[in-house]
Amino acid sequence: MIEPLLTPAFAVSVFAVTLGGIVRGFAGSGSGLVMIPLMSLVYWPPQALTIAILIGVVGGIQMIPQTVRHVRWRDVLPMAATALVAIPIGTTLLFLVDPEISRRSIGGLVLFSSIILLSGRTYRGPRNPLTSATAGVVAGLVNGFAGAGSVIPTLYFVASQERAVILRANIFTVVSIFIFITAIALAFRGTVTWETVTIAAALLVPYGITIWIGSHLFHRSSDRMYRLAVLWLLAAIGTFVAFV
Repeated sequence: MIEPLLTPAFAVSVFAVTLGGIVRGFAGSGSGLVMIPLMSLVYWPPQALTIAILIGVVGGIQMIPQTVRHVRWRDVLPMAATALVAIPIGTTLLFLVDPEISRRSIGGLVLFSSIILLSGRTYRGPRNPLTSATAGVVAGLVNGFAGAGSVIPTLYFVASQERAVILRANIFTVVSIFIFITAIALAFRGTVTWETVTIAAALLVPYGITIWIGSHLFHRSSDRMYRLAVLWLLAAIGTFVAFV
């Protein structure tokens, strides 16, 4: 059972979850944007996505007490409901597309989001159940295919005028629901094996520690600092992945 942990691929994964944990603890999302492209370099893309999703399901539990009381459910629930339908469709696409195309698509999705953010373009239109549901469809397809669905709710929520604590809670809750639904879809696809579970379980320790570090950094930031940090973080991730 420990053989998958005695490989260079696992060492890369430890590095990936260390970065991903800090990102999720601070921003409420984005760990998949860090972990999946890096792990896709050493694992089959569906396997990399599965490991990251399993880590996300368990590792995010420690953030629930500090976020749940700040969630705006009127924005979160419509997005989660439509993603429930869209994520399995995205997961199906993952298994139909060539692995190399999948890996490059992950990087392209992140880079695209960074270009939008750097251009200063953010969503400033109406915010209602319909817009939230539409964002959920897009995010669900992206999350099921590449594990990068957190980009959409991050863009959608950060563009609002809510306080950072509410933005982070909304983003974390939506992304956690996405992760849970994707885990179920992947389980039906047969990618949840003893090997992936063993790797994910071993990575929970560094992931949990670095989530705590990221959460500590968040509580030391202001609303403006949080917005700027999240925007620049996504831009940096997109730039890095584009040149991997």
